[in-house]
Amino acid sequence: MLLSVGMTADAPVKLDVESLRVFREVVASDGFTAAGDRLGMTQSAVSHKIRRLEERLGMELMRREGQTVTLTADGRDLLAHADEIVDAHDKAVDYFQRSDLAGTVRLGCNEEVAATQLADVASRFRRTHPDVALEIRVQDSAYVADWLDTGEIDVALLQVLDIGEAVRQTDDVWRRDELQVVQGEAADFDDAAVLPLISFGPRCLYEPWLTTELDDAVRPHRHAMECPSIQGVQAAVEAGLGVAVLNTPNLTDDMRPWNGMGRLRLPTVAFVLRTATEPGADELVDALRHHLSEALSSQGVRP
Repeated sequence: MLLSVGMTADAPVKLDVESLRVFREVVASDGFTAAGDRLGMTQSAVSHKIRRLEERLGMELMRREGQTVTLTADGRDLLAHADEIVDAHDKAVDYFQRSDLAGTVRLGCNEEVAATQLADVASRFRRTHPDVALEIRVQDSAYVADWLDTGEIDVALLQVLDIGEAVRQTDDVWRRDELQVVQGEAADFDDAAVLPLISFGPRCLYEPWLTTELDDAVRPHRHAMECPSIQGVQAAVEAGLGVAVLNTPNLTDDMRPWNGMGRLRLPTVAFVLRTATEPGADELVDALRHHLSEALSSQGVRP
């Protein structure tokens, strides 16, 4: 979709919605690489989109400073218009794609999904399916998996360690992250006599893997903190309270790798979309699954 936004000496300047979407995501993600990850594009493709956008406008929109991006005055002006244009475009598309389905469908997800993609996804689903009541429950992935198996929810977005048969053949894998054992930037637990651990709680996905490795290596350890919140675990690591296993998007500049056991072979973690029924068995479940798969793909999930 092209929009005429002004005149040059020769012809109107035309902006396409997807270029504005990329521009907006670079700003929101504070970088080209992170924006590419969220949009399912390579960094070079993102750079090309931004460069073409600047060429069309004949002005510089942003400057790279190391790994961060700083908007120019023109970039700040464009961002306000980009938000309005992209949002209006998406709402119009949703309006004309409205379905006549009615009923209730239940979704379970973990905190990481709820904190990043879920609000936008749920809002778009509501606009597309105005007569469907979407009920959402948020908890650790282990609980979400249980809810799905016991029929308490219909669709689940959850994390599983990508080992063995944890990822089912019927799952849609919409993202894979690397894992890393980390400590605070100023901490030094590499040679700690008793290693303090920070976990997400008794049903933490990552901790059993790490504690098994520590037990096999006869490495003493203790629980220094249990916290179900990503932000809480991050803060505890940064404060030097212990070590934790985190997926790469949740690492911060105030953390560094823990090397107390050399180079551990960590599994990847898969974010999967899983349903309680087979495709075609429930129209509401199929609608939500299709919507989530499409929406998450457009927001930067990577296979």
